[in-house]
Amino acid sequence: MRASRYPLYMRKPFLALMAVALVVAMALPSCSTKKNTAATRRTQGFKARYNTFYNGHQAYLEGAKAQREGNQDNFTETLPLLPIGNKATLELGTANYERAIEKCQKTIKQHSITKKPEWKGGKKKTAKDKLWLSQKEYNPFLHKAWLLMGQAQMQKGDLLEASTTFAYIQRQFFHKPNVVAKARLMEALCYAELEWHYEAENLVAEAMRDSFPNSLEPLKATVLADVHLRRGEWEQAIPHVQGAIRQAGSSLQRARLHFLLGQLYKQTGQSQLAFKEFKRVIRANPPYELAFNARIQQTEVLSKGQSKAMVRKLQAMARNPKNKNYLDQVYYAIGNIHLAQGDTLQAIAAYNKGVEESTRGGIEKGVVWLRLGQLHWDREDFVEAHPCYAGVLGLFDKERDDYDDIDERAQILEELFPHAAAIQLQDSLQELARMDTTELLKVVDRLIDEYKEREKQEKKLAAEAESTAAASTQSGGKEGASTTTGAKQQGTAGVWYFYNPTSVAAGKTEFQRKWGQRPLADDWRRSNKTVLASEEDTFQPDTLALDSLTLDSLARADSLEQALLADLSDEEREALEERKERENDPHEREYYLKDIPFTPEQLAASNALLVDALYHAAVIYKDRMENFPLAERTFQRILIDFPDFQQLDETYYNMFQLYARTGRAEEAATYRQLLIDGYPDNEHAQLVADPNFEYKGRYGKHIEDSLYQQAYDAFQQGDYATVLANDSLTGQEYPKGENRARFLFLATLSRLEMGQTERFLADMRDIVQQFPQSTVSELAGLYVKGLENGRVLASGRMGMGSIWDRRAGILMEADSLSADTVFTADRNVDFVFVIAYEHDSISANQLLYEVARWNFTSFAVRNFDITLVPGQGIDMLQVRTFLNHDEAYIYLRRLLGDADMARKLEGLRLFIIAEDNLRKLQRGRSFMDYFDFHDQHFAPQPRVLLEEVTPLDAPPGGMPSQEDLLDEQYDLEDEEDDWEEEEDYIF
Repeated sequence: MRASRYPLYMRKPFLALMAVALVVAMALPSCSTKKNTAATRRTQGFKARYNTFYNGHQAYLEGAKAQREGNQDNFTETLPLLPIGNKATLELGTANYERAIEKCQKTIKQHSITKKPEWKGGKKKTAKDKLWLSQKEYNPFLHKAWLLMGQAQMQKGDLLEASTTFAYIQRQFFHKPNVVAKARLMEALCYAELEWHYEAENLVAEAMRDSFPNSLEPLKATVLADVHLRRGEWEQAIPHVQGAIRQAGSSLQRARLHFLLGQLYKQTGQSQLAFKEFKRVIRANPPYELAFNARIQQTEVLSKGQSKAMVRKLQAMARNPKNKNYLDQVYYAIGNIHLAQGDTLQAIAAYNKGVEESTRGGIEKGVVWLRLGQLHWDREDFVEAHPCYAGVLGLFDKERDDYDDIDERAQILEELFPHAAAIQLQDSLQELARMDTTELLKVVDRLIDEYKEREKQEKKLAAEAESTAAASTQSGGKEGASTTTGAKQQGTAGVWYFYNPTSVAAGKTEFQRKWGQRPLADDWRRSNKTVLASEEDTFQPDTLALDSLTLDSLARADSLEQALLADLSDEEREALEERKERENDPHEREYYLKDIPFTPEQLAASNALLVDALYHAAVIYKDRMENFPLAERTFQRILIDFPDFQQLDETYYNMFQLYARTGRAEEAATYRQLLIDGYPDNEHAQLVADPNFEYKGRYGKHIEDSLYQQAYDAFQQGDYATVLANDSLTGQEYPKGENRARFLFLATLSRLEMGQTERFLADMRDIVQQFPQSTVSELAGLYVKGLENGRVLASGRMGMGSIWDRRAGILMEADSLSADTVFTADRNVDFVFVIAYEHDSISANQLLYEVARWNFTSFAVRNFDITLVPGQGIDMLQVRTFLNHDEAYIYLRRLLGDADMARKLEGLRLFIIAEDNLRKLQRGRSFMDYFDFHDQHFAPQPRVLLEEVTPLDAPPGGMPSQEDLLDEQYDLEDEEDDWEEEEDYIF
């Protein structure tokens, strides 16, 4: 390429002019921020714009580009208005935004002019002069650095920090109405993203009441659209989304917003408008995934009479090789069309196909799986619903709105699955047993053919995967690797265990058979997790989960089989072994016939398994799922088909509960009487036989709670007779009450205080053994363990103490004076400011917001790290880092010097503490320990200068009007900015 014959300064005169001006500006020693003249203001504004701000702005644009291009939307749900509404997008461009923030802070620090200008000439000051002289910042360009910093913070996801920055801008630049209006709208946008809807709308209203330029109308529409979208108000959001499209800074974002608008039209029943919006998306030539999803949406908004055409179009998309990674979405759309037509079976087939063909294994597959699981749940086919919900949880984010509901259903199905599968299996086997031989063999032969066909397909897929992998190895390409990965995700040979729901379900069943139902928790092998649990409790399966055959019986059976084999001839022994081989081969009839209950003994064993599964399933239907009609049908089947069921008393009690909860008093009374008459020794029969059982059932918990509170207060006051009386009363009236362990614990401590020490150890041991899951069992276990180790009970009354006296860990006497737990009084180390409060006593997020807002309002450049730290009953908000004690104390006094903040923090514990002492506080000392230490070693406090604690003054006269603004000699705001057209602060 031939070089130009013209020099650089002739080809790009602007760059040359800028370079010359920058050199001249740098050479002016008089242009200092310590002076405030027309020359210094213009020079510092010029230097701020073309030096650090330029670098920060470029970093910001790079971060915004990274977020736009890397954003991954979930097109199966309504898109968030802003890409930062997607959690993963916030991780993109973080380094660029942090650099932008750093450069903005440097710009502000180096070029801020806060010195008041000298007033010369002795002329009288006009209103404009007074307003101009009341400014806090005289650099005419610096508001852009503040705005850019706030927008970078917002794009990075630090919404609270960004909102405080925008609030500070409104206060600092009160004399610039356009800047105030923009900052106010940006603060409202942060609130909208935080779902603080009222605050966002209130700020928009405030902005509209003051001077409001037309150029900010799209930004206002963006804020209101975000508020309505997050509320789920689709109809109200439509006009604001239309306005927000004009704010979009790129064609990609405009296409994305047109897609969102199409979704809103679809959800409000405006199919034709939705179709047009999706067509606009396709015409914009966006990335393929966005265009593909727009075409999918187009098929779903066509008129209902065109369902066949829609399905044909989607099937054509499925055959297109370009869509091989999007087949889950294609079949999901096909299933939705069938479901809308009322064809549930075809919908289920389409959803199953979508799950099988999914290659990405992401949120799209999860949506298909969830819809399939919901269909099976509604059809009460819980065996099929179980793998769907089990697979979904690993694909969805825990912050998803319906995640808790999905998780709850998954847990219910996890508990129900073994029983539902047993019911399905035993019913099927017994149905096969009732068939004549010809029909039975036809069914078995069909099962064999299906198995062979499935085996053939698996071999074909495995061969294709192997050939693809070999070709990829030879060519060095990457396509084969992705194909192999996709094949693994589809469940072919070589699949990872946890990607295969069938293998996972089988593993869980085997685990429960051996160990029983165990909660997902640390040290799960122990059924008793108190301090008294011995090594014998570890690694022991639940006895109820073991097979009925013991090792001895298995050994005897094996010996008997060996004896029988010894009596057989060689031909008979060979025939027996051949039969066993056929029974273990899925290609043979014997494999399917061996478990069918043909004989009376086999039928009795099958019925025993069936009725047990029916009972447990019915209890889950009633208690966990609250599906009372299904529970009633299942219990009635037990009563009709299995009148000799061993747990008939429990069945009667559950039927009584079911009818009582559904308001069917007559049926409830019938089963109550059957339980009392037939099983008088049953604990439930004794409970319902009480004439006051209904009153106790309705109000018993409240009565027991009141009695416990009374007993606790009496213990605190030393009234041990009342404690023992309440313990005796509740033991008779509420022996199974939730507070029973606490009553026993208080009664035991009361007898100790009364001098009755002989029963103390036995009573504490009984609490641990009878109530291992109670909150007081661990404390009771510590008493027992201490006494068994030779510790002596202390004399004197034992007060329970306040929450501030509690220690974070258990300290022995020898530990309380160790170097790791003793506070130190060094002032010249890093300190932390702490606000402590009882858990759930206040809104932690609101406290975080108020402190962050105050920090940004009170400190122009310096940043503080603010963290919320949960604790055991006491949570903390920590502000760090201060270089020494005196600096932290000045911060504390300045905070309390703000009357508004002092009112908001009333009732909370505010203190300062060294980093090392804070670690000790969290490792075993109480808050009162530190408060006493602080009062002893850090008094008197250092003198605080008045000017150090005076907060920023409010602007005189409030917010100025447009007419009060100064002319151009005081401000360069109207000057054309070379980067103004490149602003991409929102999207």
